[in-house]
Amino acid sequence: MMSLSRIAFLTAAVLSLCTAAFAADSSDQTKKSAVTLRSGKVLEDAYVLDKKPNGVTLAYKDGCMFVRFSDMPLEFQRIFGYDAIKSARYENKLREQKKAIEKEEKERKAREDKRKADQNKRYKDSRINAQQQIVSRLEHELAEAQKRLDTMDKTISQDRDALGMSTVGSSRVSIESPWGYGGPIRSGEHNAAVTNMLMKEVNTLDAKRENQAQNVIDLQLKLEAARRTLDKMLPDDKG
Repeated sequence: MMSLSRIAFLTAAVLSLCTAAFAADSSDQTKKSAVTLRSGKVLEDAYVLDKKPNGVTLAYKDGCMFVRFSDMPLEFQRIFGYDAIKSARYENKLREQKKAIEKEEKERKAREDKRKADQNKRYKDSRINAQQQIVSRLEHELAEAQKRLDTMDKTISQDRDALGMSTVGSSRVSIESPWGYGGPIRSGEHNAAVTNMLMKEVNTLDAKRENQAQNVIDLQLKLEAARRTLDKMLPDDKG
């Protein structure tokens, strides 16, 4: 029987040979070997695609994966030259790079959100400004239309008063209208020409007044609708 010391010596020798063999294989990235991870998972026909300070990328029968040195058995850590300090520094560098990328992305998104918000605000402001101009224009048109209607009402009233004076008892009455000077009417006389002229003018103005009054109503309705639209556009200051 072999002594315990001889068995231990032979075991150490075998392990040393196996380690040396895998180390030799690792220098050739196309050389395939089986790698058993600490979790117990076995990567069949594995070979190195890339090496980083914190681990290696292995291709194997079922695909490829990145394996951290901390997930490897000690013998494989030694084979690949695992340095815990270098690995920690490298992973810290990766974390810092990730933070920088996330910060840059966050700032980029904030700038993009602000650009969109400013663009939307400019668009809304331009629509509000255009609607305010519509309201102002309608207010002006309504004021002018109301003035024309008031002028018509005054002219019609004056002509109706003049018609009532076309037969008079006073010594002399002069009638003047926008159609021209009617001339004097003597006491007790009836100036048929002036009366007919005034009646024609009143009838004409009545028709025009009706159209003008409808125009005023239409403008009032348009103005009310424009103001409602503007109110909906303006921001709600409540709360």
